[in-house]
Amino acid sequence: MRRETEGGRAVGRSGGPWSRFARILRRIVGAPDYQLYLEHCQLAGHAPRLSEREYVAEFFEAKGKGVRCC
Repeated sequence: MRRETEGGRAVGRSGGPWSRFARILRRIVGAPDYQLYLEHCQLAGHAPRLSEREYVAEFFEAKGKGVRCC
């Protein structure tokens, strides 16, 4: 997913250092990030099609369906 920037800073990002820390932590542990999904929809120019509950359910359903070697 491409991120738009202005002057080296990401556009559409909100929150202080704790918000950024929480986002990084969610990525490390593989947790869903609904706020990132909403930002993606806004940048793509369409309304979100999933509620937060639906997004999380779809995230975990798809998580186990990837190709694995072991």
